[in-house]
Amino acid sequence: MPGALVHRSLPLRVDFEEPGVTLRPLLAKPVFIAWPEVEFVCLTPTMERHPEGWREKTYTLLPKGFRSTLETSGHLDVELVVKDRRPLLARTEGAWTRLWLTGRLRPMTDAWDAWKVDQSLVSLDVYRHRLSAPLDELLDLLARHCRFDLVVHDF
Repeated sequence: MPGALVHRSLPLRVDFEEPGVTLRPLLAKPVFIAWPEVEFVCLTPTMERHPEGWREKTYTLLPKGFRSTLETSGHLDVELVVKDRRPLLARTEGAWTRLWLTGRLRPMTDAWDAWKVDQSLVSLDVYRHRLSAPLDELLDLLARHCRFDLVVHDF
């Protein structure tokens, strides 16, 4: 894949590349997360690979005529679970960038609600129309470097 697959929005530009993902917040320095630093990726809605490309996974329990956010607005929630946030924060330059990143990193808990002191979640709102390439290319890149898994949110 030549160059980066870029997602542009006003507050945050995200560059997805072979070495990793670079978060470029407005008025702050870039933050790079290498793929080996990512434990897994959670996609909402869930996507699955088919011979003709990526498609949204369908569930029989959903009401007839249900349309997801991907189908209606092209919105895909990409959640990166970082193995250990401490090295990421240690190499982040600038107080403003560190404050921004600390606010973006959400702490994780395990199945027994025990805090995982090292893991954090970074949620990215990806819109199909703001990507510099087709969504299938982004999903192929993520599948090459990360495993897909599930994050359960407790609101």
